[in-house]
Amino acid sequence: MANKRIKQSAVLSISAEKGCYRHIQVSVNETLETLADIILWAFDFSNDHAHAFFIDNKAWSDTDCYYMAEVDENEEYRHTCDYKLHQLGLQKNDKFLFLFDFGDDWHFQCKVLRVIDEDIKDAEILKSVGESPEQYPDYDFDYYDEDEDDEYDE
Repeated sequence: MANKRIKQSAVLSISAEKGCYRHIQVSVNETLETLADIILWAFDFSNDHAHAFFIDNKAWSDTDCYYMAEVDENEEYRHTCDYKLHQLGLQKNDKFLFLFDFGDDWHFQCKVLRVIDEDIKDAEILKSVGESPEQYPDYDFDYYDEDEDDEYDE
């Protein structure tokens, strides 16, 4: 019974920053770990850092949170690989936060637009507005002086 698929999908609005969002349809049978992959794919990000979901929509809240298993093997936290979307009980207009890369602190605001009585195999981007933010913007490293390096070579 545990492997029974729920015949539903959710349409989520995911916002990376003002004027940049995606509407994504995803099966409620996907894990939060897979949802993290889908969100990052939709914004052309590499999934190369830790992530967490805060279902109460408050960053770093301990109330209703799910962490990437590799980040915290501690049993007191729920891991994104162990929970499916349908287990969250999300309904239309619910909001939650996806936090990615704890150093750069990317916040993706998520909102449930609707739940549809139809399961889908692969997630789909239904609407894309705005250019994806640059995951690794060109940082200005002017503070590094090549002449200083020469002093150590002598």
